[in-house]
Amino acid sequence: MAKILVTVPNLKTPGGVSSFWNALLPEFQIKKDLKVTPLEIGGHGKNPLGPFLDQWKLMSSLKKVDLVVLNPSLGARSFFRDGLFAKQLAMGNRKFVVFFHGWDLDFEKKVTKSYIGFFKGSFAKAEQIFVLSRDFETKLREWGYTGKISIATTTIESGLITGFSIKDKIEHIGNSGNLRILFMSRLVREKGIYETIDAYRKLKLSFPNIELFIAGDGEEMELVAKETKNDVDIVMLGHVAGDKKKDLLMKSHVYCLPSYTEGLPTSVLEAMAFGMPVITTPVGGLKHFFKDKEMGYFVDLKKKEDMVHRLQDLISDTERRVTIGTYNHGYALNNLTADKVAHRLAESFNSIIERP
Repeated sequence: MAKILVTVPNLKTPGGVSSFWNALLPEFQIKKDLKVTPLEIGGHGKNPLGPFLDQWKLMSSLKKVDLVVLNPSLGARSFFRDGLFAKQLAMGNRKFVVFFHGWDLDFEKKVTKSYIGFFKGSFAKAEQIFVLSRDFETKLREWGYTGKISIATTTIESGLITGFSIKDKIEHIGNSGNLRILFMSRLVREKGIYETIDAYRKLKLSFPNIELFIAGDGEEMELVAKETKNDVDIVMLGHVAGDKKKDLLMKSHVYCLPSYTEGLPTSVLEAMAFGMPVITTPVGGLKHFFKDKEMGYFVDLKKKEDMVHRLQDLISDTERRVTIGTYNHGYALNNLTADKVAHRLAESFNSIIERP
């Protein structure tokens, strides 16, 4: 049985990487040819010894490990921390792969200007790199990586959609009095929360039956709450999880996430799985994954009325919402559930381990 060590953040905390591996680890546990062990790193706060503790933790966990999976984002903290992991692994002739989840475009420019040498001596030694966008693949090639690059997806926790019926959702759409627009993400300006609120306000004048539910917390939470306290039918929920999250997804009709920058947000995949058309932007992994007009609509935030018009199309046309939502549900079941993603990754991992 091949043994794989996966670096992860604290799996009990919210975040894209922890959500990804919380969904996949149960799927790997039932595979007979792989043993995948998570190694939690980070979370040291301002402790100056934190990076050294992480290095020691990784090196002391490598006994009888066939492959290490590093899970950084392209940002200052994890770029250097995980880059040092990669250097240590390369020096010890250890096989490792890298899965870049987040991708900070401003930090990308810094790498291009100042840190290509560090990249070549660390991440570029990986057997394979997984990214969420072809744009990221192009940048890795520019920085000198010559190995295999795979375009991956994030995933949906299998248990989340257990018991969900697209037929029941369609019946609910036909019988529901109000139409619920959902925004579910960290509440930071870059996720497009204020653009979503602005579009909702304009549409509320013509469609009094719409409501906007905002789920998530973050640095803008207090400002958003203050901004919307007098808005009719804007509901602030804070962070949601478990059954509350599932109920929210089941009862929502259109999903909005007009981000300025992204990897491939799990919330978009979850909305698709629950039969919702999606309003989003052509950034990061979404640019190549998302099928405009089939899965919902891309919007151009530079054109102030574009998002209003696209939302209006979905609000006013029930048949279109049902058609797109049904397609999204089927696509998610066939491609994005944790068992499907785990199977694809397992094939890649086994192939790497078997290479001389």
